Amino acid sequence: MTLVDSTATARRDQLRPAVWTRICRRDDLEPLWGEAALVGRSQVAVFRLPDERILAVGNADPVTGASVMSRGIVGSRGTRTTLASPLHKDVYDLETGECLTRPGELRLPVWRVRETDGWVEVAASHSLIAASHGTSDPEGRRAVASLVAAVARARPELAVHESFVDVQEPDVPSVLATQDPHSGAVIVPLLLSAGYHVHVDLAEAASATGLDARVTRALGPDPRLVTVLMRRLSEAGVVCVDTDTRVVLAAAGSSDARATADCMTVGEALAAALGVPVGVGFVSAAAPRLTDAVAEARAHGGRVVVATYLLAPGYFADLVAASGADIVTAPLLRADEDPPAELVELVSDRFDLAH
Repeated sequence: MTLVDSTATARRDQLRPAVWTRICRRDDLEPLWGEAALVGRSQVAVFRLPDERILAVGNADPVTGASVMSRGIVGSRGTRTTLASPLHKDVYDLETGECLTRPGELRLPVWRVRETDGWVEVAASHSLIAASHGTSDPEGRRAVASLVAAVARARPELAVHESFVDVQEPDVPSVLATQDPHSGAVIVPLLLSAGYHVHVDLAEAASATGLDARVTRALGPDPRLVTVLMRRLSEAGVVCVDTDTRVVLAAAGSSDARATADCMTVGEALAAALGVPVGVGFVSAAAPRLTDAVAEARAHGGRVVVATYLLAPGYFADLVAASGADIVTAPLLRADEDPPAELVELVSDRFDLAH
């Protein structure tokens, strides 16, 4: 069932268009000589060509990450205008970003360019569509919305949109339909593991649109999620774990074995961080079920601590809280505080790796 409310409708009606940033005047650019501009947190290499076209690409060398592409050599291959990296000499199509020396392996992000009253302006070629599961829980909604808003503040050069795969609106296809047909979109799943929603729902939404739409990997596993889990344990009073304490990681669960494996990987990483074994239990669809994992931990005596590996408050978080553990931590996002910087960075990085 999809819930429609005034706040969801307001968010849908206020979707941000492409974000154009003024960087210089045309006369500030010398033909065939690149200039670098900082746009938000992104560096952009801008080139004025002899035919007076102005093209822009990411300034980071795709191989090393060094900000050097503005010092690359502009040339041509047939009818294609090219840019050669000053480091590894890989050659890129300056209009499409395609790597001509290593096709399919490397790509240079391309930026949109326009002129307004003699000023050169650039905009990211892809918007960021943050796709969360959706929830009917008001606190869960506020927590996820605060994460999306924080990403938008951290990346002012991007058009950032909120979308949902279930329960709430707008859904991902609806948001994709609002995008500029000359731009593309990167769908970042606000999901902790890569199950059906990532591999099927979001993949189908991306392929069904006429845009250059890409789906990134899920947020987890990632060491930054373990950092947030450790912080939540500390907030719950679990500063150190002794031999009388059993820890269980509580995950949502999925019938997709890849998602289950992702959660097991996070459980192993949390165990390494704590220095003690960590069990994993699932609320739904996978085994062992959380209640069984808690019962098994309880059988060893001592206190049982559940580390909640859920993104936000909601129905599943309520089930975790009622699992019978002595201590249950809060989800990664909370409605009463700013989203962890690690999560904001993680969403942003997922975009950059796919862009």
